[in-house]
Amino acid sequence: MKKVFIFSIVISMLFLSGCWSRVEINERAFVTTILVDKGKGGNIDVTLTFPLPNRMATGQSGSSETSGKPYSTLTYSGVNISQAFHKMQVDIPRRISFGQTKVVIIGNGMAREGITKILEFIIREPSLNINLAMFVAPGKAKDIINMVPAFERSQSRILSGFSRSQIALLTTPKDFFETVNGDMAVSILKVGKRKMVSENGKKAVWVGTDGIALFKNYKMVGKLSTYEGRGALWLRNTIIRALVTIKSPTDHKDINLSVITAKTKIRPSKKEPYTFDIHINVEDDLSESDSTIDLSRESNIRKLELIAERDIENRIKAALLMTKKAGTDAFQFGEYLSWSKPKIWKKAKGNWSSIYKDQVKINVYVDLKIKRRGTENNPFWTKELSS
Repeated sequence: MKKVFIFSIVISMLFLSGCWSRVEINERAFVTTILVDKGKGGNIDVTLTFPLPNRMATGQSGSSETSGKPYSTLTYSGVNISQAFHKMQVDIPRRISFGQTKVVIIGNGMAREGITKILEFIIREPSLNINLAMFVAPGKAKDIINMVPAFERSQSRILSGFSRSQIALLTTPKDFFETVNGDMAVSILKVGKRKMVSENGKKAVWVGTDGIALFKNYKMVGKLSTYEGRGALWLRNTIIRALVTIKSPTDHKDINLSVITAKTKIRPSKKEPYTFDIHINVEDDLSESDSTIDLSRESNIRKLELIAERDIENRIKAALLMTKKAGTDAFQFGEYLSWSKPKIWKKAKGNWSSIYKDQVKINVYVDLKIKRRGTENNPFWTKELSS
């Protein structure tokens, strides 16, 4: 019995999987950001950023201070991303790993030429996550690497933070893979220089967000302004901790409303085949008022709610108008039609681009409620004026 027991253990051990081809962590080079630009002669320029562990340790007592940037970058060219990547791998002593990659940035020229080669590499590279945050650069993508990561240790953490905090529209390769036509909306970055205290008052490169790139058939064909881009966030149901600034109906001074909750629902009309109804329900706090309007009166509160509703509605309509002009269903209304009316979608699918541009009608309904006004109905300084 004892021999049978030992034999069964030995046999079971033979079937245990082992990491025969594992690569130790200290033999890897982890990529945090992929930047892709249009190169010369039809080539693609690929830039990868890598953290440098030996420079990322903070200067604690008993440890030596590190100097220099805590990251490194490499740029190589190829007819496609795979070729550029393999050229890079030959010159690096460590195995390149995409397991920690968070962001892919596409240069403006590359975006306008088309991103199918980028998506092809992402979907075939097993270590890459298809939920990477995607951004379009205003010029060359590799210019972004010159930014100063003032609040983080790397650029990738700042850029992915834009999406996490929903300052920018979060678009991923997965979103493109799920489309039938390559129509999509992607946030655009802006790059500038300003004096920074962290750099001893010297001018340094900083990066922010600036509107939305509109893609049609995987190519950038247009852009939404910052104003219209906010409408895109409402459409994508990703508004959080946002501020809605409106003008008071009495003295035209600014009143700020903070969004507490927001929910967007998009439904095809039951009667008209190419009509969609967008319903948005919003709850706000009144966070600040420069106006002397009497906030204790419910009629005034309702006036403010109507003004805020109109502002949100106008932003959304402006964003949709730009997608129609560009002929791109960037917010995937076709998907809503395919889910709810598959027979109609089957007939319209082959000609959807022109149908969306010329025949689709979209109704926007916003219901906004100001739930809290704060401890004071009116600005404290109005009491001093009346005393």
